[in-house]
Amino acid sequence: MKKYRLKKSAKIVLILILIAIIALILFIISLFSSKSYSLEYNVDNYAINENYDKEEKVYYYEITSNGMKYTFISNINYQKNKKLIQGIKSHEKDGYICLEVESSSLKTMPLCSYKGQQLSYYLISTELQDELNDYYDKPSLKDITYENYHIYNTYNNILIWNYKGFNYLNGEDVEFIKLFDKDIYDIPLATKINNYLIVPDYEQEYEFNTLYIINLDNLKIDTWKMKYTISYDSYILGINDKSVYLVDKKNGIEYEIVPHKKKMRILASNNKNGIIYKNGEAEKINVKSLVADNKHFTYKSNYNYILVNDELYLYYWNQNNRIKVSNNKIKQIVYTNDDSVYYLVGNTLYKYNDIQGEVKLVEYGEWEFNYQNLIFINN
Repeated sequence: MKKYRLKKSAKIVLILILIAIIALILFIISLFSSKSYSLEYNVDNYAINENYDKEEKVYYYEITSNGMKYTFISNINYQKNKKLIQGIKSHEKDGYICLEVESSSLKTMPLCSYKGQQLSYYLISTELQDELNDYYDKPSLKDITYENYHIYNTYNNILIWNYKGFNYLNGEDVEFIKLFDKDIYDIPLATKINNYLIVPDYEQEYEFNTLYIINLDNLKIDTWKMKYTISYDSYILGINDKSVYLVDKKNGIEYEIVPHKKKMRILASNNKNGIIYKNGEAEKINVKSLVADNKHFTYKSNYNYILVNDELYLYYWNQNNRIKVSNNKIKQIVYTNDDSVYYLVGNTLYKYNDIQGEVKLVEYGEWEFNYQNLIFINN
């Protein structure tokens, strides 16, 4: 059989065609792959700052008009197009201003303000809410009485300390999880991590070497005899991934505890460096500094809730534009989870997020006086 060989020029042409095809494929892939960006544009006389963060997979927006800045974020999938806001419609009544964002890609609640302060849509006047009633779906409240609790919403799973254990409010069911025989009024070292809740054996005096591990998936209790003994003069530094970090102030030790594996180790003692996490990044810190002041991990979040003079505010992403979300006097933030925050108003536990607004959950008279680290949310 005759063998055919390509000429050198033909080989070069084929190689160039192959390179062109590969380049085209890479170009098409790049069109649909996400990239962080920031751009500014105007719509209906509103100045818009549009940002996409590739790492957080979130869009962040600032809309400015007459010196008033409105902010919101969106967790939609990355869009190959930019300038996602096509229009803005303004509504004004009794000093309240609300902006409706018109977009084929984005969905957000109306962005509202009053006297130069951005605030939640749920805090505007009733008349303006009626004008924008397509956004408002008021959750129905119940009034279920169980012992000394008034339960108003059953969509949340809540563990409430009851001196000998926890009352677990799961829908309309309440289950008691017993841990102790005698009354224990405070459990400052109890910690929820992922689907576990750990509680030291507070029936041991002065120090402990036993942890109770509650599996929140099935409510089974596991007893762990630890290889170290820890003073009650300790505090929880924070959690990271599957580990709890505890500082024993009396003995000058930082521990890392991994409940689901029943493992623990000494990270630092005496004058050595331990670990603290700041916005998810580990940093070295001297144990003496941890003992001198109660420090805590900080966490990077797209939704950040803070108390300012007993008022609750939200700011998005890594920006500082505060949005007022409640008119109540807030005693304490109990727990935050992504866009939702749980907090105490007097003796009542509330929840807020942008979709449902402020919702009353549980009322319990004891919370008027004793409430520190006694409520855990399993959502």
